[in-house]
Amino acid sequence: MPLTDRKDLVREAFAAFDGGELEPFRELLDPNAKWVAIPQGEDVAETPTCPSRAAIIDRLKRLHRNGRRFQLGRLIEVGDRVAVELTLLSPEWSAPVTMFRVFTFEPGEDTVVRLNDCIDESYALQILVA
Repeated sequence: MPLTDRKDLVREAFAAFDGGELEPFRELLDPNAKWVAIPQGEDVAETPTCPSRAAIIDRLKRLHRNGRRFQLGRLIEVGDRVAVELTLLSPEWSAPVTMFRVFTFEPGEDTVVRLNDCIDESYALQILVA
């Protein structure tokens, strides 16, 4: 059974990220966690991924260093998944972008085994109930 409110764990990880601290994300992620980006075309094999916690943390470090920031919107929890509405802010973009990221937790645990980026809420809701 989860020890902590999962939505709070996600909020805390993003709040720490804004300050440049990645330890809460490291603690949240299983060593074998996988991050799957938004599909980039017809071939699923072309979808960008990070295959491990180390790769995810490295990517987050680079994003923070390059000025990427996240503003959290709604969080929707269904079973072992939490969908987070994110507004992405980046200095090289002309405007913010809103998307969803689904955090899949190990059943009964407080560790995330998979992240799925979703172009919109309807796609996130499909992932939530899959």
